[in-house]
Amino acid sequence: SMALQAYQEAAVRSGLTPLPIGILNSERSRHVMGLYRRSELVAGIGAVLGSMRETLPSDTTRARFDRLFRPRGAWIADVHDAALAAARRRAAGIDWSAARRSLAGAGWIPAADSAPDGEAVPRALYDLAVLADRDSGAFAAARAALITSDSASAAAALLLLAGYGEGRRWYVDVMDFFLRQPWIPDEGRGTSLSDEVRDYWQQVGRRVPPDAVIPEILTRFFGYPQAVPRYGVPDRLFERLVRAENPDARAWLGRNGNAALLQALRLLPAGDSSLILLQHGAEAIRLTSVPRQARESLNGFLEPLDAIAIDPGYSPLLALGAIVHEWQHLLFRRRQLDAYVAGLPAGNPTVLELPWAEPYLAEGFAEWSAEQILERAARRWPLLAVGELEKRAGLAQTGVGDQHALGYALVRALVAVVPGREAITDLLIRHAEQPSAIARLRAARRAWGRYREAPGRAISVPAQRILVPEVTFTVEDGFPDVIASRILIPPSSRSPR
Repeated sequence: SMALQAYQEAAVRSGLTPLPIGILNSERSRHVMGLYRRSELVAGIGAVLGSMRETLPSDTTRARFDRLFRPRGAWIADVHDAALAAARRRAAGIDWSAARRSLAGAGWIPAADSAPDGEAVPRALYDLAVLADRDSGAFAAARAALITSDSASAAAALLLLAGYGEGRRWYVDVMDFFLRQPWIPDEGRGTSLSDEVRDYWQQVGRRVPPDAVIPEILTRFFGYPQAVPRYGVPDRLFERLVRAENPDARAWLGRNGNAALLQALRLLPAGDSSLILLQHGAEAIRLTSVPRQARESLNGFLEPLDAIAIDPGYSPLLALGAIVHEWQHLLFRRRQLDAYVAGLPAGNPTVLELPWAEPYLAEGFAEWSAEQILERAARRWPLLAVGELEKRAGLAQTGVGDQHALGYALVRALVAVVPGREAITDLLIRHAEQPSAIARLRAARRAWGRYREAPGRAISVPAQRILVPEVTFTVEDGFPDVIASRILIPPSSRSPR
């Protein structure tokens, strides 16, 4: 109820009509992507963009802002507007309505759909863009169906669809602006999101590591408003994972750098595609490889650089909370790995067992800390908080087990008894693998003592350890040539998963 109330209040302050409970989950994804109640959302975004422009601290920043959001006098609110603008650079008179007949004839717009062209057509074209990104064969069939349905309208649809490719590049530029440019008013000057993130970590007594640069923004059509962190390898961990066995190897690393070696790992043989398990006592450990795990995991694996993959359909202003959320995951993980490496014995261990982070704790920290970082900007422009608040409100309605909603509630409860960002952040990093230790703190026991007799709630967090064999290889022109592989038996699991 608290999550729902917070969302409703922020929506009203933003000039939006809150989604009723009955349709919150069914239309939430489309809503924050500008594909449901589009006219209302675009108007709200335009009002915020106009207000932002007035507070920008310099003509240089304002000129870049205008190139992104108002190149020809009208606001570009999201990737759909950017796609239409790109199409109009090739055909000045084109509009969404020009594509409707072919999309409806090919079944991409339901016959009973009464949505206006400016909402129904972008929705269908976005779905086609997702299909093109995932399945080229299926997209070829869909393209042929459009042409068969109405060739003239299909030409317009395909021109608009091509605009989504340019829209993806626009989206990356927009996020780069918000991450780097000073757009948040601060006593007569401005700060960027990267300034706010760094200020947070300085306030908790932990400088952002020099190799933890602003993450790269990658666009990926997930098909829904999703953003995920892709974890790079800190330099200190790289030194434990990789061993250069001869002068040529050391010289190669010196010339090309750690990121190039990590990129080369993706070209190693992926291994057998069938599921192979190593039975180690009572535990079954999955055997895999770097390229296979990197491909199968949304978060990647041993990535060359920290990055955030985000669906470009997620309206940029509403997605800023998600971007900060994922960046907090990246920085939290880097702190955890730094502490792990600092505790390793000297020399290169035979087997490295990377620590994990309990997902309720990790998501709770990212939700809470991102809210802290965006608080000043969202106080001025409540629309910036709507995306994350709408997400938590929807997830809280589907059940108490969601990691984001429940994790956030757990961290908020902890904040009530352990005040201060520094103390909270330190506690969560130290106990990321076993958060049950936090509940044994004296302050927590005293504050939560009244619940001692309440029934417990157990929530399953299924997880399975993976094992990557040791691989010895040479690198020629960026491509690895495997010399040998061996499977090293890991120690018993240090903690239950």
